[in-house]
Amino acid sequence: MFDFWIILTACIIAINSSLLGSFLVLKKMSLITDALSHAVLPGIVIAFLISGEINSFWMLISASIFGVLSIIIIDWLNNVGGYSKDSAIGIIYTLLFAVGIILITSKARNSDIDVECVLFGDINTVPIIKNPLGIPTPTFNLSIILFVVSLIMYYGIKGFKISSFDKNYASSIGVSVTFWSYLLLSLTSISTVFSFDSVGAIMVIGLMVIPPSFANLITRKLSVFLISAVLFGVFCCIIGHLIAILIDIPTVPTICVLMGIILVLTVILKSIKQS
Repeated sequence: MFDFWIILTACIIAINSSLLGSFLVLKKMSLITDALSHAVLPGIVIAFLISGEINSFWMLISASIFGVLSIIIIDWLNNVGGYSKDSAIGIIYTLLFAVGIILITSKARNSDIDVECVLFGDINTVPIIKNPLGIPTPTFNLSIILFVVSLIMYYGIKGFKISSFDKNYASSIGVSVTFWSYLLLSLTSISTVFSFDSVGAIMVIGLMVIPPSFANLITRKLSVFLISAVLFGVFCCIIGHLIAILIDIPTVPTICVLMGIILVLTVILKSIKQS
């Protein structure tokens, strides 16, 4: 049962990340998750200073708020400041991460906030803390996020599609590109932050980028693209954890390496086929 909760949690994160990451890849904004992994640190520290607790729901909420805030500032720098997306991302995540480090060292030295935990997570601890329903708390929270993300994706697929592929056409027919962009990035921020505690930023970034990149190699049809990305992410989470158990190595890096190997092999096979 212990391994079941680990695999289930990883698969839920894979579905969330693959769905959201697909549109980020299409919009050429996939590394926004890397920025979020650094930008949310001040939110984590501020929540600790207010609540006095490290592992609390308010910490996740505060981190999510800072994630959304960083997205708004990045967009502002891009549109008003004239900076490119990658430059704006680099400026904001460096700035906010530095602010978080300063807050930790000056105001929260005894907090035991582990920056590495935000980056690498610890999925093996997921089944330990359970809610009154007997479900691990991270799994329960992520399931709610999955439900919300799936619902919004189902009813808003046209908005996400049009705003991702052709901004000019979207504007001409009255579709708000700004609204759909902020909605996508806000969902990404919340999903990413709530995933950090379980698998860390490294795996979330991997699941946001690699499954959609794999799907992009095999199809151009959006529905098949999304399904392929999700199935790829779920497959790698299941097989990756089983491999990790078999040879006694950490689960998260095993999943990431497996995704990378499959992607590289797919690229090689496709190039051979085309030559």
